[in-house]
Amino acid sequence: MPHRRNRSDGTNDSRRKFLKASGAGAVALSLAGCSGGGDQDTTETTETTETTDGSDTVTGDASDIPKGGTLRYGMSSKPDSSNVLVSSSVYGGVPLYRVYEFGVALDPVSNEVKPWVFTDWTIEKDSDEPSIYFDMRDGLKWNDGEDFTKEDVLFTFQYCMDQVPGQFASIIEPMEEIKESSKSDWDFELKLNKPIGYWENDTLGGLPLLPKHKWEGKDYKKYDPMEENPDNGPVGLGPGRLTKFNPDTSMQLVLDNEHYYDTLSQLDWRKEHDQLLAGGPFLDKVNFKIYGSQTAMTQAFLQGEIDTHYGSMKASKMPEVKEKQGMGLVNGIDSGFSYLGFNGRRKPLDDVAFKQAMGFMFDEYFWIQRLLENNAIKGDFAQTPGYPAPRPDYQFAGEDEMSSHPATNAFDFRAKEAAVPDVEAVRKFLTEGQIIDGSEGTYAGKEYPGSLSGIKASQTEPKHEYTFGEVKSSALKDFDKADKEIRVDGKTIPEVMDGDAITVFIDPPKKTPKEAKAIKRWTENLKRLGIPVKTQTVSFNTMVAKVYQQEDFDIYPMGWGGTGPFGSSAYAFFHSDNADDLSEKDHGADKKNTSTTLYNGVGYGLAGGSADELLSNARTELDPKKRNKLSAKALERIYLDMPYYVMDYDKMRWPVNTAKFDGFIEGLVDPPYASFGTALNNIHLKE
Repeated sequence: MPHRRNRSDGTNDSRRKFLKASGAGAVALSLAGCSGGGDQDTTETTETTETTDGSDTVTGDASDIPKGGTLRYGMSSKPDSSNVLVSSSVYGGVPLYRVYEFGVALDPVSNEVKPWVFTDWTIEKDSDEPSIYFDMRDGLKWNDGEDFTKEDVLFTFQYCMDQVPGQFASIIEPMEEIKESSKSDWDFELKLNKPIGYWENDTLGGLPLLPKHKWEGKDYKKYDPMEENPDNGPVGLGPGRLTKFNPDTSMQLVLDNEHYYDTLSQLDWRKEHDQLLAGGPFLDKVNFKIYGSQTAMTQAFLQGEIDTHYGSMKASKMPEVKEKQGMGLVNGIDSGFSYLGFNGRRKPLDDVAFKQAMGFMFDEYFWIQRLLENNAIKGDFAQTPGYPAPRPDYQFAGEDEMSSHPATNAFDFRAKEAAVPDVEAVRKFLTEGQIIDGSEGTYAGKEYPGSLSGIKASQTEPKHEYTFGEVKSSALKDFDKADKEIRVDGKTIPEVMDGDAITVFIDPPKKTPKEAKAIKRWTENLKRLGIPVKTQTVSFNTMVAKVYQQEDFDIYPMGWGGTGPFGSSAYAFFHSDNADDLSEKDHGADKKNTSTTLYNGVGYGLAGGSADELLSNARTELDPKKRNKLSAKALERIYLDMPYYVMDYDKMRWPVNTAKFDGFIEGLVDPPYASFGTALNNIHLKE
């Protein structure tokens, strides 16, 4: 029988330059949430920012910590749902993941998987269809006072396997059967149809534990926990109750689940931790206020109306924060990234070469240096440097070259001089049938050393023939700097795309003015190149529906948060298993056409390239070192194929009220979202 252990993932072999500690709590893919595309405008230009008087080492007895107090937390966008199986935005996740608990937790420094609701576990190592055996913690109670039992665990897994909520599809897919274990020394046996390399964190810790007495017989798509229980909200094992949920204006989280404080809050590994205080949360409440824009939210903090807010402080307002007595900034780094997504189902966005050429025209200097004032890290791979283990540069070059190795700069802006794009070089790249396939070479005037991992792009030559001729499309005729128009296999893009230019969704410019400026410059550069393109303003929730449910888009900006340290997010975002194939409704069992939200809205793996084999191999590899290498190769192929153009990773400076509160932890990954549970467990009133 395999021996029991809580395995270190090998992600913390040395401290990296980006941060001192990583995120905590069950930040597996199930906690990933999408957010608006990228008006980070948020952080500090150097690493010597004044911050709070928080520390990396916690001292003192938790019994001496003052109890009580209300933290006022601002949000710029409204949450989407109080239903944990439906909500896919960070704005809903912040309060909901204080109500619900998961099977395991992560150490905030080492990313080691730690006991939580589940106390011990093992997996059959030499089986193609292994079983996971695990135990549950006795003595837990739901926040309505009902006992947490084995029936609740069995129900959660079976209910999710039966219902398959889209956000959790990649976690549920390998599960075959859950039952009480016939082996006397284990409570449960979870049968898998394949090995899963992320089994500890994602399989055991990826599903929010649900109370059978509340969810049994419910259609998860229609269930409204707040409507059923308006005064106390969803029932979970966490410290909080969501007592108010008015998504346009406000939410309230009451922290009073005494059963949590007597159990999970007091675990030995928390008591022994240098960065954590056992016994929290120490506050009574968190009141959330929704402002509808970042500007209004920022102003509310500066005027003392709120104590903190989602995301980082605007860079332009940081000096004001530092000058004000009783305000501070907590250092952190993004748990995800901001990106532009391409619908690979639509010609010519199905061609790697075409998307690469479009990437050449995005002025990242203008975005990072001018608009964000160097307050973000330039984007490359679809994996934040905050969780470095699966990144190609970390695996194949080393941590000192993360985000700086020349192989991470393959698609840098091709400038003729300063901000002027080198149109002729990019046109030549297209007309000569070039493609950056991972081979060393000079592409559109820029040297590229070859891929870090030795991987190749899905294509070694373009799918279509590109030429340039007379301007015909209205989107270019109205632009005086367009002297030629591209042809795709002899046709203009409107002739290829049902009579219209390529449409780039944008968030309302009043809400994300810097993102709007960056995309405006990008679309103007694309028009200079000869690509007819236009923008269309849509709300965040409309964009989510268009991309992830209807797949009705060309290009869109968005961001991911809470992606996790083990690389599992790449499988969910980019494997064809998690994409709608848009087949007819009377399809066979091997196809799907669904309105369910699926993470792979761009259809990568079905069109526009594929890393399916690499992603599948990484997912089923139980050895963490081998798995990280495979994930790195997959991420580098994805980078070359460009289903996403990753714009940036935010350098977070989380604004907080230091006059009233103490206990802030420096260096967490994404303290206002992915690590908010860790932060909240420490925050307390000052003496």
